[in-house]
Amino acid sequence: MTAPRDVWDLLVVGGGTAGIVGATVVGPRAGETLGELTLAVRKGLTAGDLTGTTHAYPTFNDGAWNAAIAATCGRLATPPARALLGAAVRLRRWQLDRRAARGVSQLPPARSASSFS
Repeated sequence: MTAPRDVWDLLVVGGGTAGIVGATVVGPRAGETLGELTLAVRKGLTAGDLTGTTHAYPTFNDGAWNAAIAATCGRLATPPARALLGAAVRLRRWQLDRRAARGVSQLPPARSASSFS
């Protein structure tokens, strides 16, 4: 199935808080997405909140999720966010290298089913 070319989703994200302040959905069955986006605007949700929500795929409703991912990735591409993310990755690699040098397994020990109760 090929996607129609006249389908698109747009999220309008606020400045400092990245709250969703508006949205536009164009295409067949666009009404299926409007409820989620209206709730996001009314409750002051962020693009990250939509990104962290599980969406069915492939459906007509996943366009809003894709738009939220694009907005979130855009925020992660800013210099401060890239520096922070890079520092977190370097720290994690350092921790893993230290564990490997001590001979500690990279994975935690498996838990039996009885340990979950």
